[in-house]
Amino acid sequence: MVTGMGVVCPLGSTVDELWEGLLTGRSGITPLTRFDPGRFHCRYAGQIDDARVTFAPGPFQFEIKRMSAFVRYALFAADQALGSSGLSAAGHHDLNPRQTPPGYPLRGAVFLGVAMGGLPSIEAGVLRQEQRGVRKTSPFLIPSLIPNMAASTIALRHGIEGEQTTIAGACASGCQALGQAVRAIQSGSCAWAVAGGAEAVTTPITYSGFEAMRVLSRCEDPALTPRPFDRERDGLIVGEAAAVFVLEDRAHAEARGAVIHGELSGYATNSGCDNLAAISPRYAARCMTSALADAGLEPEAIDCVFAQGSGMVQGDAAELEALQAVTATARRRPIVTSVKGHTGYAFAANGPMNLACALMALRHQTVPPTSKLEKTDPSFTDIDIAREAQAAEVRRCLINAFGFGGINASLIVSRA
Repeated sequence: MVTGMGVVCPLGSTVDELWEGLLTGRSGITPLTRFDPGRFHCRYAGQIDDARVTFAPGPFQFEIKRMSAFVRYALFAADQALGSSGLSAAGHHDLNPRQTPPGYPLRGAVFLGVAMGGLPSIEAGVLRQEQRGVRKTSPFLIPSLIPNMAASTIALRHGIEGEQTTIAGACASGCQALGQAVRAIQSGSCAWAVAGGAEAVTTPITYSGFEAMRVLSRCEDPALTPRPFDRERDGLIVGEAAAVFVLEDRAHAEARGAVIHGELSGYATNSGCDNLAAISPRYAARCMTSALADAGLEPEAIDCVFAQGSGMVQGDAAELEALQAVTATARRRPIVTSVKGHTGYAFAANGPMNLACALMALRHQTVPPTSKLEKTDPSFTDIDIAREAQAAEVRRCLINAFGFGGINASLIVSRA
């Protein structure tokens, strides 16, 4: 059961601000301010307003200020999630033992997905060393750049003493972290977990590398890019985000009277591709089908798909081809949407951001629009892609996240 949510992204620093931005068509894509983008073709990003990312006094306050952005964003979202869940890990216990069902461990766990982590810190550290000498290297450089530091900071700050796992599965990382948390709870190794993903790699080396791969949009108008599923799409826009959730065993949540936002009812991940940096329709379809089987559902049971939908030419086409294969014999097909036109592409945070949006769709019985979609790719006119916000009966959503190296992950979230 999902009992707590926390988000920070280009549309705002709460789940409600994210949802409002989606429904009103607000774009978080703006001119780059993290560095001078003059030498790049792509000069836009989905950037977080750092002034909104603040922390109450507490443990490791001094260190947090010196961590890479992905660490701070993950902790900020985790603070929201734990606060909204009503579950406190203070003192290393979430419940009075008399309130806890027999056999449940008192300690929680942390599962977090991070793809590139402290890449900005690495780049800045190398430049500082070369320009100012090795003695000017910060003692916080190494702690700031290692991928596990986001999960570690969450665990240490909140006194969570159970399992702590960081997953680096490219752009599927956050989705895989949520899935691993589900499996840990189902196995009984923990009764609750903090899980999600975070990414912030708006830095010159990111743009240099992705431009060399020709995956960044070259559109000069931020109102027209990125354009998921549009036949004029020309690439992704880099985004920053963190989305973190509190997940609990149903009996554990009910024992403490928690508000339940939704249920993670199916999960699958697999490996397979024909090109190291491309999505394979065959393996993506297999992953979605496996998630449906894990949930005990047929394809027609899915009402909405929150797609990877990055705006990349091959990636969008491959995902829609996979969806066509999965739903080919279904009596009814789901509505498909992508939020990347609003937020940009947040790598490890893609899946968790989709989960936050899906939970809001379940709550409000509304499918958010695919921003900037004007002309659907003619190969996929038989797929219902949301161009505008649509009131609909939303009972179950399928969430996709695919990464370089053929890493695929799919989640199913249902009304509880």
